[in-house]
Amino acid sequence: MLRAAGPPPPEELRRDLRERRERIVRAALKALAGSDHESVKISEVARDANVALGTVYRYFSSKEHLFAAAFYEWQHAMKVRLEKSALAEAPEQDRLREVFHRTIKAFQVQPQFFRVLMALQTTNDSYAAEVYESLSVQFEEIVAAAFDGPIEGDRRAVLVTLQAVLYNSLRSWVTGRGSIKSAYEDVDNALRLMYRAC
Repeated sequence: MLRAAGPPPPEELRRDLRERRERIVRAALKALAGSDHESVKISEVARDANVALGTVYRYFSSKEHLFAAAFYEWQHAMKVRLEKSALAEAPEQDRLREVFHRTIKAFQVQPQFFRVLMALQTTNDSYAAEVYESLSVQFEEIVAAAFDGPIEGDRRAVLVTLQAVLYNSLRSWVTGRGSIKSAYEDVDNALRLMYRAC
């Protein structure tokens, strides 16, 4: 497949260039950890990464593209933490509850990352949209540990439903129309209804 001219994918970069790109992503991640995405300036990210502003745009097509890469790293760290602390021996429903509760907690601690996710859902930047698609794959990998088998058929329906409930509840919360307590309750209620029907 031919790729349009634009920022090269990280896997195609030489090691030194890939390390520079990673430094930029880490600087963006640090900036997002301390501030809302709308107030983060790319010039400040460039300064903190010790690169010129133009260098940032060699690797990222837009602010959204950069923040998508930073979010990917943030979610990856959540995945690593979950893998290090094995899920308790419990029924599938309880393991899913734990994974989704941990996800809610991560956003509760850093709500600005959910705002980034909301911005990425409607991005016009094709590079940011491509990273956004990979976020869904990564999240599925996070949830996979909670299932008793492959995510197919009914398990896929459970995942899609829980993800929709999660995103809707968190969207209500970060926009001030709902509470974080409701997010936990909504996930619990969805799990209870789906597993009662099994």
